[in-house]
Order: sequence, then structure tokens, then C-alpha cells
Amino acid sequence: MGGLPPYGGLYGISVLPCVLGALISVILIRSGFLALFFLIPLGFVAAVYNGRTAWATALAALGINALISFGFSFAGGLIPGEFVLDVFYFALMTAVFVWIIAPPLAGPDFLRMRTAYRLVAAAVAAALLFLGVIYASARSNSGFMAFLRAQAEMLSSLYIAQAGTDAVQQSFLERQLTPERIMEAMGFVALRGGALASCMVIFYISRQLACSLAVLIRHIRPKPGIRDFHTPAPLIWVLSFSLLGVLLARVLKSSILEIAAWNMLIICAMMYLAQGGGIIQYHITRRNLSSFMRLLFNVLIILLILSPGINALALGALILLGVAENWAPLRTPKPNGPPSTPAV
Repeated sequence: MGGLPPYGGLYGISVLPCVLGALISVILIRSGFLALFFLIPLGFVAAVYNGRTAWATALAALGINALISFGFSFAGGLIPGEFVLDVFYFALMTAVFVWIIAPPLAGPDFLRMRTAYRLVAAAVAAALLFLGVIYASARSNSGFMAFLRAQAEMLSSLYIAQAGTDAVQQSFLERQLTPERIMEAMGFVALRGGALASCMVIFYISRQLACSLAVLIRHIRPKPGIRDFHTPAPLIWVLSFSLLGVLLARVLKSSILEIAAWNMLIICAMMYLAQGGGIIQYHITRRNLSSFMRLLFNVLIILLILSPGINALALGALILLGVAENWAPLRTPKPNGPPSTPAV
């Protein structure tokens, strides 16, 4: 955007969107269920305004969140260790997410790598932090660990309640689905790509919803988008060797090799998932749809991803569709149309 930024400007920063985006982000992360969407305001500011405003919004949100965390800590609601983890988690998540959408225009080349690589690097950093938080919480028996145990107890009670009046099945579930076993399963899955996949999904959903809101509210279409995403051709070999690594780890009974292979496999699968989603969106967006219909389409895809049961089949189909594009041109442009946008 040329000239002075709208809504008041300071060093190229749109002040009002910066303040509102920061406040909404902090409110969302402390709202309970809606905490999943706390990155969307930052993404909206990054998509609609400029990089300086996006980074200023992230810094403002970090400051507000730190003040609130300090207030809880001072009042006895948080212990010092949890205060540090809370502030550091929020800072890392906001920083890497803004980096995904609005990389710096100057600096080392690796900071301006392809969007797909930034997404993977950000997800790896967030997953490592999440696993570190779990490890630290387990050792200190902090409130976060109590929260995880409460979630495990809730899941255990829900599954046992599904047994109804069948005493045999209910007794079996009570023995097998204890909170301790559920927590062990959660840790097993988290180490083998679950944490990484969760972070990638959160970043992807936040980016897509933020870009959709930018189109709907301000009629600004960020480029390039998911419809133009192509995975690097050699990634198919990485996927193949990751599958081989998982099988080899099971034979050798090597947990370290298994964890590494599963996480690499998840990275490849998520990138092919994005490519499969790009193929679907490419054919949808070629139709003359309104901004509202495009937003509705993105929301439906996100609901499909989050819906238990059908999501496994749908996600598997999208991954296979992305893999298939290695051999079949599934996004062939019109013969006389304009050249396609470069890959993300």
C-alpha cells in the first residue's frame, strides 16, 4: 500500500488494526474453546495491511498477553514456571505464524524461503515447544498436566458411557480406557507426528480463514494461495523412504528411528494434503463464485478436516490426489488463459 497507512499511521504501521488485532487475539486465546482461532486476527492484519503492521500486531499481542499472565501470576493463579511457558508459547506461535504469512523483505535468504517450507519449519518449532511444555509439566506436575489429565478423564468417561447398560462391555472399557492409558496413547501419538500434524493444521486453518476474511471483508485476495501450491518433485522419494523407515523401525524395534520416520512421513503427507486441497480449490475457483461462497467453501473444508470419522477418508483421498499429480497434470490451465501464479 502506498502513502500513509489507513486508520492512522506510525512508521508505516496501521495503528487501529494493530491494536484491535492484538486485543482480539489475546481475548481468543483466553476464551477456552475459541482459543484455537487466536492466530486468525494476526493473519487478517497480515493479509490486508503490510508486514510492519503484522509484526507490530504480534508484538502488541505478546505484550498484552504477558501483562495478563503476569497479573494472574501475581494474584496466585500461575506459578513462575507456568508464567514463562505461557508467555514463550504465545510468543513463538504468533511469531512463526506471522513469519508464514508476512516474511521479512530483508535479511538472510532462509527467512524468505517458500511458504510451504516456512509452514513446515514453523510447525516443527511449535511441535518441539509443545512437547517440551508437556515434558516440563510432567516433571513439575503443573496445572497444564492437570488439564491434560482432566481431558483424559473426560474422554474415558465418554467412551465408557457409550457402552450403555451392557455390563460386560462397560467393565472391559473401564479396564482398558483408564485416564493413564489414554494419556500414554496421547503421548505416543504426539511423539510420532501427532504434535507436528496438529501444529500444521492449526497454522493452515488460521491462514485459510484469515485470507478468506480478507477476501470477504476487504476484497483483497492474497497471492499466492493454496490453489497454486505444488510440492517439490523429489518429495515423493522422501515419502517413500519415510514409509520404509517406519517399517524398518518396527522390525528393528528402534523407537528413535520410528519417531523420526513418522514425523518425516507426516511432513510429506501434510504437504501432499495441501497439494490435493490446492487441486480441489483450483477447479472450484475457476467457477464464477462470490466471495461469500468462497468463504463457505473454505469453512466446509475445515469442518471436513475436523469431523471425526469421515475426515480420515477425506484426508486420505486428498493426500492420494496430491501424490497423483506427480504423474498426471490435474491443474491444466485454459489454452488461452493468463499464466498461472508461481508456486508457493
